[in-house]
Amino acid sequence: MQNVSIVECPRDAWQGLSTFIPTETKVRHIAYLLRCGFQSIDAGSFVSPKAMPQMADADALFEALVPLKEQHGGKFLAIVANERGAMRAAQHEVIDTWGYPFSVSELFQQRNSRKKIPAAMDDLRRVKDLAEQHGKELVVYLSMAFGNPYDEAYNIDLVGERMLQAVQCGADLLSISDTTGQGNLESIAALCQFMQRESPVPWGAHLHSTYEEAGTKALVAVNNGCTRIDTALKGFGGCPFASDSLVGNMPTEKVLSALDSKGIPHSINMLALERAYNSALDVFGI
Repeated sequence: MQNVSIVECPRDAWQGLSTFIPTETKVRHIAYLLRCGFQSIDAGSFVSPKAMPQMADADALFEALVPLKEQHGGKFLAIVANERGAMRAAQHEVIDTWGYPFSVSELFQQRNSRKKIPAAMDDLRRVKDLAEQHGKELVVYLSMAFGNPYDEAYNIDLVGERMLQAVQCGADLLSISDTTGQGNLESIAALCQFMQRESPVPWGAHLHSTYEEAGTKALVAVNNGCTRIDTALKGFGGCPFASDSLVGNMPTEKVLSALDSKGIPHSINMLALERAYNSALDVFGI
């Protein structure tokens, strides 16, 4: 059986916190994560600090990660919400992958990037050009892929339309994203089956879940073709728009426990993960 790749997402875990986490604290936590064997670490995003104050230190953070990467190896991912963000990310050789959010929902795309879908596609093409110039992998997150709370049309065919648009714009990899925490076991299975049949490029899933349901959701995704899952230790962060405050990121430890229970292989060093887990508790003051 193919290994399931786990992408750890500290960026998503702490991006919405109002209390700023010092850069050196973030770097120390990421150092623990690098020892775990994650496929990639989603470490930061290049967005307006007014919109997301926790990301105000993105440039300083990635500069500080250079010696860590030289020492431990590993791959880093950064979110670029637009061409301007990509131009900033291009200044950091330490970043391997750029992640671009592209919404199934027209309304959410406008709220997130102030662009309608055609304008977002133009922006994505320019980001792809920059990614190729700088040798970066481009992951496109199909946000709002599991439902729509805005009374807009939603169906799997619409997800498929956005999927093909993202590929046409140059996506190297896709990630179906449960932005508002609406995915259930049935819809996760159905969408993963669809992606397995239809996606012309590799794909993964960025799901949200209550802590208790995370392991089951992960197994449903894997059993229906998903081999890449985004997680965050303890399930910190997640959906800022979900009505259920308990809905967060997929907890890394719950996902790995579920995989181990079924003998599904992964690359994570569980002893190193325990140290990283304790670091997460410290960073988030738990």
